[in-house]
Amino acid sequence: NVQVQDTITLDKKSSWYLTPSIKYNRSKITGYSDSKRFKTGEAHKNKWVTPEDSQTDDKITWQLALKKEFSDNFTMRITGGTYYRLLNMYEIAGDGAAIVPPPSNSTNGAIFPTPEEGKQFDVSALWHGNTLGAYNQTSLTYFWRDSKNMLQLQRYGESYWCYMNDNDAKSHGIELQSSFNWNKFDLDIQATYTKTNSKKRNSTPTGAVAKFASSGK
Repeated sequence: NVQVQDTITLDKKSSWYLTPSIKYNRSKITGYSDSKRFKTGEAHKNKWVTPEDSQTDDKITWQLALKKEFSDNFTMRITGGTYYRLLNMYEIAGDGAAIVPPPSNSTNGAIFPTPEEGKQFDVSALWHGNTLGAYNQTSLTYFWRDSKNMLQLQRYGESYWCYMNDNDAKSHGIELQSSFNWNKFDLDIQATYTKTNSKKRNSTPTGAVAKFASSGK
């Protein structure tokens, strides 16, 4: 991971700040693969995913953040841009038992699932100061995200599950975080509301053509 970021002060009072950033993420997956579930004959044996057969994923993403300090106690912040989330080890390799990597022809020709990516935006109101005799820090955030290639764990065969890039989704919601600090005890409050509209592919071991169906909750 490589990131370049800078914060620019936009006014003489130092109350407006602009922070642009550019990030490059890259991963190369190579290792030991158990292919016996998907092939017959000599291919029943475990084999190495060689450098020639390895999977490399990379992408450049960007983000802009704008912050305004209205007073010593109240600040607003807006951020927006693109994101790219690389797979963790569990999503790549499974658990060695019931969860296994999908067949190489099931995820857009990739050996393993591909990273999740998309666009995101959020706006926050931040407050800190004395409230109800305590020092209080409160943030209220509205967030929005348009995600591609979302990972979903699904049953793929009679006895195993696979992580698949089977969902695209748009989600938005509100998040509240507030903490109160008195002399001898603290109180933390957190609440989140999220609404998601998703599209799901019909990925099957038979290689059926992918179809999308809209759903929401």
